[in-house]
Amino acid sequence: MGKKSSLPSRLIFEESEQNDALMEKIFAGVDDVPDKEPALEIPPSETSLKKTRTSPTDSVSSPDAELDLHGKTREEAIMMVQNFVMTCHANQFRSALIITGKGHHSGNQGPVLKREVQLWLERNGKQYIIDFHTAPARFGGSGAIWLNIK
Repeated sequence: MGKKSSLPSRLIFEESEQNDALMEKIFAGVDDVPDKEPALEIPPSETSLKKTRTSPTDSVSSPDAELDLHGKTREEAIMMVQNFVMTCHANQFRSALIITGKGHHSGNQGPVLKREVQLWLERNGKQYIIDFHTAPARFGGSGAIWLNIK
């Protein structure tokens, strides 16, 4: 697998009470991202019938939704995270998992996607999530972020 070029991000983060308008403004400037992900559409029947699964040996339930960002650029990842978080909130999920990977292919700069996703969540996720933290080991540990949705 070839390495992707790592260009500096042109995304600018700002605090605002008008997150939706701000997100539109931010992503309107991202014109060089190929294959924008379509909105995640989850039928209401699946969400209302979704039951929390637990293992007898582990008190951590499975997340209601997962997003895998392996192989994505920063810009692609942020666009996908925004869509994913808003969709999880709209579908009234309780928890979600974002798989960023551990950054083994990021060279000396470390795990780029995890850092960028955490920064986006800190600055823009307050409207949609209660909190987020490193995922439990069985769900990816330091290579994933667990979200508790509002």
